[in-house]
Amino acid sequence: MGKTYYNISRKKDAAGESEICMRIYVSKDNRIRIGSGIWVEAKRWGKKNEINIPNIPGEEREMLLEKKTKLKALTEHIEKEVQTAEDKSIIDKSFLEKIVRKFHKPPKAQKESEVSFFDIMERYVTTHKLSESRRKNFKVIMRSLHRFELYWKKEGHRGFKITFANLNPELLRQIENFLLNEQDAFLKYPEIYDLFPYSAKIALLTPKRKRPPILDKDGNEIPKGMPKPRGQNSVADMLTRFRAFIIWAIDNNYTINNPFKHFTIGEIVYGTPIYISNEERNRLLEADMSDDREIETQRDIFVFQCLIGCRVSDLYKMTYRSIINDAVEYIPRKTKEDRPITVRVPLNDTAKRLIAKYQDYDRGSLFPFSTEQHYNRKIKEAFKKAGLDRIVTVLDQQTRQEVQKPLYEVASSHMARRTFIGNIYKKVKDPNLVGSLSGHKEGSKAFARYRDIDEDMKRELIGYLE
Repeated sequence: MGKTYYNISRKKDAAGESEICMRIYVSKDNRIRIGSGIWVEAKRWGKKNEINIPNIPGEEREMLLEKKTKLKALTEHIEKEVQTAEDKSIIDKSFLEKIVRKFHKPPKAQKESEVSFFDIMERYVTTHKLSESRRKNFKVIMRSLHRFELYWKKEGHRGFKITFANLNPELLRQIENFLLNEQDAFLKYPEIYDLFPYSAKIALLTPKRKRPPILDKDGNEIPKGMPKPRGQNSVADMLTRFRAFIIWAIDNNYTINNPFKHFTIGEIVYGTPIYISNEERNRLLEADMSDDREIETQRDIFVFQCLIGCRVSDLYKMTYRSIINDAVEYIPRKTKEDRPITVRVPLNDTAKRLIAKYQDYDRGSLFPFSTEQHYNRKIKEAFKKAGLDRIVTVLDQQTRQEVQKPLYEVASSHMARRTFIGNIYKKVKDPNLVGSLSGHKEGSKAFARYRDIDEDMKRELIGYLE
């Protein structure tokens, strides 16, 4: 059998996608053109008549990879049916279209009436290729939707259940509002959060392991299990992941309804990355904090993180075995399942001194780590003791408004990573070289956020006009 050729239809559906068409070679005198039942945006259809897959990891890349795999499987299925047909004269357009419909038709055992919406979400988590972090993030979405379902019932919608059929743009808007204002739902119906806690960790707390009280900025105790305020970026990210699940469900024949066709997810907006200069980092390291050993320890860990640029999750995994020939080596946890690469960062003299200061081979870990929450709190205290209080402008994720705060209030473990990237980029201005040290992929959108062009670089550029 000859090769199957592809092109894309000029017609677009409501979502702006066009159907991929197939030209099937049956014989020298019989070539048949049919629709594949697989749709993509025209901008993702390449000159070589194939789906163009973006290099940047994300939901769109995963969706297009699935469609490319499905198109290949459909082609192989059709070619096999044509080859095994005893009577080639019966192969016409309707014959092939019937094969396509049968290929896309769900098995009888997967009727939506027999499987709940959340059952299919569980199936997505267990069968779809997701990294461990994305799997955990999707579990957060599932618990949130469970809570929304219970909340919607209590708001007067008796017998309400989320189904593929009743998902529409208006219901998505209600879900979006719920995600943005879960604290109100908690105060009104706290019993919902006993069934589906906001945090999976809360469900693991036992009477013998009570959580210490958490206070707000005014010193008032926050009720156990109360949701934290979500910013619009967080909600947009959750809805984007939810949309990826819906598209997967459509591709796997659980539904034909896509409520996101006429629903716009808010844009994810990031403010200017805030990081400290090498001079400020040295000032922090040299500040006398001997009166509080815990602050001094967490300060030293923060400075070490500034010198290697890893994420805090990777820092906490490091042991003495991570040090190889005066460099630290690790595989970033965030990318190891999708794109495992080894990052190697040479250690300077300051980093080596910090390792030696806390050297204890019986401990196992590279430093005496605490919880991430404790680490972030002590970082802020260390910044304040060192007098790092310059005013910086940051974006309030709840209001999307610019606000001014002292540097010590916005200090966190991730500022160490920004400091590493920002200060090296100021010197070399080569994103690929810096990315090889930070673990970012070439062309990464995430890395681009760190490449803030500061005043020194601006002056240098303007100097070229002299």
